[in-house]
This record gives sequence, structure tokens and C-alpha cells, in this order.
Amino acid sequence: MKIHPKILEKAINRLVQQLIETNTVEVDRDKFVLKVREIFVKAQEEEKQLAEDAKRVLKENLHLLDETGLDSTKAVAIIKKKLAEERNINLNPFERMNQIAKRIMDWIMEDDDIEIYDEPYNIRKRISAILKEAVGEQKTIEREAQRRAEEESQKRGILIGSEDWNFIYRKYLSEVMKEKGYE
Repeated sequence: MKIHPKILEKAINRLVQQLIETNTVEVDRDKFVLKVREIFVKAQEEEKQLAEDAKRVLKENLHLLDETGLDSTKAVAIIKKKLAEERNINLNPFERMNQIAKRIMDWIMEDDDIEIYDEPYNIRKRISAILKEAVGEQKTIEREAQRRAEEESQKRGILIGSEDWNFIYRKYLSEVMKEKGYE
């Protein structure tokens, strides 16, 4: 799941506050921030590659659309789900945050320069909670932006999913982000 950079930054700052500033772990702050960002970038690259591979597989097997009667969007989703299972990438955003929390915790456990002053389970639980909260906040913002965009599109007779609708959605997304203090 792609997390908006401003929401991710807030989550990373909360991780720093909850883990470093409370002396739960002892690690250089800048190193911690860089590594967490790196873990997120890698996870997002995996998800992007997953989507690209699903489209490529469909393109290579277009004949299956006729045979199965599926439209291309559903076919890509099915292929993406199968590839995700094979690659152990959870498509549920909250579960994906658990996977990322595990990666962060694995790094903390493996890095000899990091001192740990709490049980690893407790640390991972805190990391996971912060990341899931970030996903929840993003989903709340996206839902509100979508609600506003749908209201405006109904008033103006704009088809949901059209280019005009997408423009309106992005406008409201930016507006809601500002209201929540992200821009």
C-alpha cells in the first residue's frame, strides 16, 4: 500500500518518539529514519512490481479473457492476488503494515549497533500499531475526499471514474490533507 509521504513522515516521527525518545531502543535517530524509509521504499517497489507483473501476465495471456469472460480489471486483480500469494505480499493494507513492522523489527534485532531495552514482541507490537494507525488515517482521508468528490460530481453531472472526476477527487484529497495538517 502506498502511504502518502506526509502521512509516512508522521508515522516515522511517532516511531522515533515511541522507540528512541522513550529509550526503548538505542539507535542513531538519522540512521533509524533512513532505514525505516528504505524499508518502506522497498515494500512499495515490491507492490509496484507486483502490479506491473500482473499486467504483463495478462498481456501475455489475452486469449484467456475471451475464454473466461472476465474483464481485464478483474483478471489483473486475480493475477495480482495469485502473484502476491506466491511472493508473500499481503494485499490487505493493515496486514501489509504487519509485514513491514516485522521487517523493521528484524532489522532492529539484526543490527549490532542497536541496543534493545524491551521485549521484541512489545516493540514490534508498538511499530505495527503506529503503522496501522497511519493506514487508517490515510483511508479516512481518502474516504472523505471521495465522498466530497462524489457529491460534487453528482451536482455537476460528472461520471465517477472519469478524468474530470479524478481531477475533482485529487482536489478534495489535497484539501482534506491540508485540513488534517499534512500540507
